[in-house]
Amino acid sequence: MEAIVMIESKKINIEAFKIWLNVEGLLSEDMVTLRENYNLSKELLEYVADIDEPTNYDYDKETQSQLFVYHIPYRSQQGFLTVPVVILLIANQIITFNHSNDEAVKKIFTAEILNKDTSNIETSILEILKKLSDLYLLPMHEIRHQRKELNDLLSTRADNKNLIALANLRKSLIYFSSATRNNQQLLEGLSKKHFGLNFLEDQIESVVDAKIETHQVEQLVETESEIVTQLINTFDTILSNNLNDIMKILTIWSVVLAIPTIITGFYGMNVKLPFERNSLAWIIVIGLTIAIIYWVIRALRHHRII
Repeated sequence: MEAIVMIESKKINIEAFKIWLNVEGLLSEDMVTLRENYNLSKELLEYVADIDEPTNYDYDKETQSQLFVYHIPYRSQQGFLTVPVVILLIANQIITFNHSNDEAVKKIFTAEILNKDTSNIETSILEILKKLSDLYLLPMHEIRHQRKELNDLLSTRADNKNLIALANLRKSLIYFSSATRNNQQLLEGLSKKHFGLNFLEDQIESVVDAKIETHQVEQLVETESEIVTQLINTFDTILSNNLNDIMKILTIWSVVLAIPTIITGFYGMNVKLPFERNSLAWIIVIGLTIAIIYWVIRALRHHRII
């Protein structure tokens, strides 16, 4: 069986960067390899291995390294989450960490880093970040489709299963909202960081394009999140009303059925009662029971209880 290569090394020629390392996932043995063969510190590797690390840009003066943490969507069994993609510029190396093992992410890295027409590292990074933002579009299309299906079920079947499905959609959108907002903040501040000190005109335009793309995704997520929240509230209201109707019916039946039980209970006692020697007593008792039930129902309707 062929071994799976988790660290790929390729020669590149983007300014001072001559080596591209692409790490698919990050296992403990990969960390040992990166420490021993590529002089990466234990602290740095622990940092890039943290899948809970929020979107961030960091510049280390001592090593002259630059680190980008950018969140992308990730599919799980309960819905969509977000996972960081890490880009490290250190010495003559570009090191990318693809924690999700997403083939689309690898294609983006390959297309931009191995692009022979690109001779500027800032342009390559900005194009990568812009295309990573586009990865939200397909999951958002899927979430919108699921939301529309659940919306159609509102008029026919509002049950707990649909409510749970909507809750999972809202959870995914919460992750997306936080990630896209943080991604947008990173792009907003890049021009003031070390990375953007020497931006050329075309790179400034690339930053603007990336910010526009991310902002559009952020707005899409916010809009869909508001719709899903409203749907959940509607579902919850419908379920509560259904429960109230069921409890109302059960209460009315309890009251109505208690009447014949009380009346017949009296006639089960060993005491003298009206009509007990009358041959038509059972008809009279039934008639009296029906009359009382009718009166109770009229009283409930008069008070708008039913």
